[in-house]
Amino acid sequence: MARVKYDYCVGTADPKFKRQLTAMLSTAGFYAIGSATSIPELLRKLRAIQPWLVVVDINLPPGNLEQLASIIEDDGLAAAIYLGTPSPGLRRFPHLPWPVEERVLTAVAQTVCLEFSRKKKLRQDLDKLKQQMRERREIEKAKLVIMQKSGADEEEAYRLIRSRSMRQRIPLIEAARQVLEENTGK
Repeated sequence: MARVKYDYCVGTADPKFKRQLTAMLSTAGFYAIGSATSIPELLRKLRAIQPWLVVVDINLPPGNLEQLASIIEDDGLAAAIYLGTPSPGLRRFPHLPWPVEERVLTAVAQTVCLEFSRKKKLRQDLDKLKQQMRERREIEKAKLVIMQKSGADEEEAYRLIRSRSMRQRIPLIEAARQVLEENTGK
């Protein structure tokens, strides 16, 4: 199995910490694409460069690290590892004591990246299903409009929308939207 390479961003104000961390992760095949020395700067960088992994020094100034961790998790910005002794509110996020052994850090980094990838795929699948449900509701509304307007049954209303879709060479949802626009003034 080929080893996956992940990019990462470091959040620390300590140059020695950054150097040691970068040496450990680069040996394991990770590559650095950014760093930040404050919580606001780190959040801006994560949104801009979208790395797979962010490694955060628990002592990163200024601001609320627990709030940063929640934003990273809730917005799906990156896989994250927090290094140092965490506060009680930070214990629900992956954390390791500092200093840490290279093999432990790289194993945890690879694991959180794989988990992040899995979550990202699940989010995409969920978004796709939500979109399909919204489109299905629009098609159902269009069928109802046709049924009320022309007295057609449900199957005939669907055939009319499908026929329009094929005739105009547009997706079924676009044909349904046309029906709704024509009959409801949307």
